[in-house]
This record gives sequence, structure tokens and C-alpha cells, in this order.
Amino acid sequence: MLAKNKRKIISIALIVLLCIFFGITTNSFFVPRNIIQLLRQAAYTGLIACGMCFVMVGGGIDLSAGGAMCLVGVIAARVAFVGLPGIIVLIIGIAFGAFLGLLNGLIVTKLHLTEFVTTLASGTAFSGLALLTIFRERGRVISVTLTNDSFNFFGKPVGGIYWMTIAWIIATVVMHIIMTRTKFGLHVMAMGSASKSAEMSGVNITFVKIMTFVIAGTMAGLASTLLVAYQTGTNQNVGNMMEFNAIAACVVGGVMMEGGKGDPICALLGSIFMTLITNGLYKMGLTTGGTYLLQGVVILIAMAFDGQFSRLSAKKRTAAAAGKKGGE
Repeated sequence: MLAKNKRKIISIALIVLLCIFFGITTNSFFVPRNIIQLLRQAAYTGLIACGMCFVMVGGGIDLSAGGAMCLVGVIAARVAFVGLPGIIVLIIGIAFGAFLGLLNGLIVTKLHLTEFVTTLASGTAFSGLALLTIFRERGRVISVTLTNDSFNFFGKPVGGIYWMTIAWIIATVVMHIIMTRTKFGLHVMAMGSASKSAEMSGVNITFVKIMTFVIAGTMAGLASTLLVAYQTGTNQNVGNMMEFNAIAACVVGGVMMEGGKGDPICALLGSIFMTLITNGLYKMGLTTGGTYLLQGVVILIAMAFDGQFSRLSAKKRTAAAAGKKGGE
């Protein structure tokens, strides 16, 4: 059990060390307000990473998350603006995100295009549609403050915790169970480890791949709708670069880029780690450019570490298998 969760234990240890470091070097890190905001910010990345995790474990990539969030944000704001009940707006946002994920999955599987090209193109198209349908006046983009209280409620804290954070925790638990305790989750891992072998074993690769994109789109829709409720409005920058933040969170948390390894808990830990860096460095007064630079370095180190960690694990498994065979 310990060996299986070694990568998660390392991530948790790094998070604890970061908390100690920023707690010592800044005066406002362990302030309740900062902790609440930190969890909300981590939830924003974490929800996207939770969905992205399924695509990546399945051996794919989704570069459309940012564009999907932007378009869902506009749709949610438009629907909320006309006064529909908040829960209906939330359902519409989630469903529309799932629909965009379904489009990605169908294009990838039915047209046999690579995930990289497909989602890069669809993400751009989603952003374009968002700009065409965003609130305008005389042709110019305008800022509209939503006054739909039943919808704006989902952007406010409940008992000191934001709905975004609550949704993130619940989604992570549910998705972790799906990934690790269901046949579908096992099929996702099998597809990421060896697609051809999984298909020969009876796994419906087409269905599984489509569903990983649907899950990613659903999480993007949920995150975007809750963000619009928090901001009581939307703009053309919603979701900007979020696909890369989510991928980085997954990688830092221990999800393998090659597929076949990782789970939503890895995505959760990676999201907390990346948000801690951003939050802590901001408290220390580091410039935005310096923060981005350090984030990039951290991602490279994490990828190098995972590569080395995987090679060492593979050598140990090979040595153990050889020893067992020799003993026989």
C-alpha cells in the first residue's frame, strides 16, 4: 500500500514543506481569509484538472478546456441574465460543457484525428464562438453585472467555504471512485497503458475515449459556471490558459503524460501545490513574470522526477520478477 501511494506521499510532503516555508516567510499566509481564497483558487484549477486527469490517464490530451470554459461562461451568463433559477443555470452550464466534450470525443474517434490537433482547433473555435455571443453594445464588448440572486448564490461562501471548493471536493471523491473502483475506470487505465491490448481484451476504446472527453467537458462546464456566479459576470478572458494550468497540476501531482497512471487525487494534490506556489510568491512580492518562470521550472522538475521515478519503479519490478523466476 505504501509503495503504491509513494508518489502521493511525496506530493503531500512537498505541500506541507511549502506551507511551512510561506508561513515563516510571510505574515498573511496562514490568515483564515487567505486559506479560504487559496482553496477557492485551487478548486478552479482542480475541477479542470479532475476532468483532464481522465483524458491524460487514457493516453490523450485536451487543449480545448480554456475555450470551452470561455464559451460555457458566456452561455451561463446569458441564461442567468434572463432570470432563470440558479440551479437551472448551473445544470445548463454543466450540460453544455459535457456537450462540448462530446464533440471533441466524436471528432477524435470518428474522424481519427489526433487529440492534440482536434482539441487545439476546437478550443480556438469555442473561444471564437464566445466572442461572437458575449454581451455587446454597438458592436463593442461590454461588462454586464448579473443581478440574478438565485444564481449569484453559487458564487458566495457557505459557512465560510465557497461552493467552488465544495464542488471540487465532491467531484474529486466521486471521480476517484469512478477511476479506481469501476470497470470504466479500469478501462481508462488499460487504454492509456496499452490501447491495442485493451481493445483486443474487449474494451470498447471508442466509447471509453469519448467518455473521457465528456467528463473533461463536464468539469470545465461546472468550473466555468461557478466562476461566473462568483464574478457575477463574464468576460473574454474566462478560462484563459486554464488547459495548461490543469495539465501542469496533473503532471505535478503524478499523472503520467504517457497515460495509464494517475487518478483524481493526484490532480487534487497538484492543483493545491501549483496554487500554493502562486499564492505564496504573491504574498512574498514576486512579480507575475517571476511567478510564471518559477512555475515553469517546477513543472519541468516534476516531469523529470516522474520520468526518473517511473524508470526506477520499472527496474525494481523487473528485478523482482527476475528474482522470483530465478527462485523457481
